[in-house]
Amino acid sequence: MKAGRHGGTVGPGPGFGAASSDVDRVMDGIIAVIDAGRVFLVTSHVRPDGDAIGSSLAVYHVLRRLGKEAVVYIQDKIPDMYRFLPGSESIVHRIDTPDRFDTVFLLDCSEMERIGEEYKQLEKIRNIINIDHHLSNDGFTPHALIDVGASSTGEILCRLIKRLGVAVTKEIAVNVYTALMTDTGSFRYSNTGSGTLRLAAEMIERGADPRFIAEHVYETIPLARIRLLQSGLRTLRISEDGTIGSMEVTRKMLADEGALPEHTEGMVDMIRSIEGVVIAVLYQEMPDGRIKASLRSKGTVNVERIARTFGGGGHLNASACMIEGDMAEAKKKMRAAMEAE
Repeated sequence: MKAGRHGGTVGPGPGFGAASSDVDRVMDGIIAVIDAGRVFLVTSHVRPDGDAIGSSLAVYHVLRRLGKEAVVYIQDKIPDMYRFLPGSESIVHRIDTPDRFDTVFLLDCSEMERIGEEYKQLEKIRNIINIDHHLSNDGFTPHALIDVGASSTGEILCRLIKRLGVAVTKEIAVNVYTALMTDTGSFRYSNTGSGTLRLAAEMIERGADPRFIAEHVYETIPLARIRLLQSGLRTLRISEDGTIGSMEVTRKMLADEGALPEHTEGMVDMIRSIEGVVIAVLYQEMPDGRIKASLRSKGTVNVERIARTFGGGGHLNASACMIEGDMAEAKKKMRAAMEAE
């Protein structure tokens, strides 16, 4: 563990429930801000996933149990498969009066810019509490609780909930379990530790129903998503040696299939599941013309380093970045970066 540039904890942290003087100091600082705060804004990154939404809603319920006023803001539409989460109906997608908030909870974000268009307004708010597990997070706020060894932001958040002494209700448990399940690929990825599974069991004991949650997340798939996958598979390419797989999704494909950007979720993991493939890339054409590259890898191949060359980041085996240029240019640049790695 090392200190971030503003004193937050960065690096592999202690296991669930463990403590160190550094973690204690950060926790104490965060708890002091929560105690003193009155109106909280809870937010996460654009194109939110299960960890971003689940963690945000868990914090929302925790703050309300502490008698605080809380608003969850996420710029983009919440994917339909996460609308079952308790509190999702309260999420807002615009902020009219940011100056009324005294504290921001920034979750699952390695930098303020990932919030989206409102980040310049939100970074002016006096207190910023950052809870995250991305390698690219350098602890840019004094109140940063960052553990790159954690399975998810939801897992780190639970350490804070215990320190706060807040009882884990069914609403909190469902959101935390969803964060754990989705960021570990249903507890299949290498970031699944024994502490992750113990925490999942605890959430089940507190009311989370694994079957119900899995059905909503993985087994309620819109037909448009299947049609988009069908179109994407026509672009599937495997390198000559079989170690690199890629697929692409264009704006025209989305329009033709009546699909939404959220319907690309899981496509890159499908590429990674192909026998022999070590690095998987999904290229997605964005509305501004740039290409988003979602990367996945197996073993010790570090796709976070690849993403970082384009200003992106994430985790060792799962990262993303934006690449300037059209699809052909982006693929050429990415191939060079992957070969270098």
